[in-house]
Amino acid sequence: MTYFVRFLIVSTCGLAQIFFASYLLLDLLNLSFFSLPSNAMFIPGALIILGSGYLCASYYFGERKMNNILYDEYSALRYYKLGAIGYGLNGFGIFIIFSIQNWSNWDLASANAMIYQIAALAWAIFGILMLIFSWGDLKESKAEAAF
Repeated sequence: MTYFVRFLIVSTCGLAQIFFASYLLLDLLNLSFFSLPSNAMFIPGALIILGSGYLCASYYFGERKMNNILYDEYSALRYYKLGAIGYGLNGFGIFIIFSIQNWSNWDLASANAMIYQIAALAWAIFGILMLIFSWGDLKESKAEAAF
């Protein structure tokens, strides 16, 4: 495992999340210009599980010296900061989504649309934060290649 490989894994997962979040948001606003089959919505989750599994396995079964370089305090601090920002933005966004609902005409279709809005919001926020995290890995890989 190197910084560049971790960049590829995390950025691929982040881009998939942003793509599917954009698709859901466009569909909710009736601006969709293409159609995905509904059974394709498992793709971001599957990528996250596979990517996390690979990162976990490489940490436990990889070379100890490289793991100490890859998983240092700087990476952990970057991860925790971005995670805290993500949960804060997600909570604020869910509060706004709940606030703008028309509760007087509430039905199953409205509830389903709200669930899609929450899912799209979470996918978009954490996808963007994954790209920001992976951008740090790309900078680290370029700095590592310079030596």
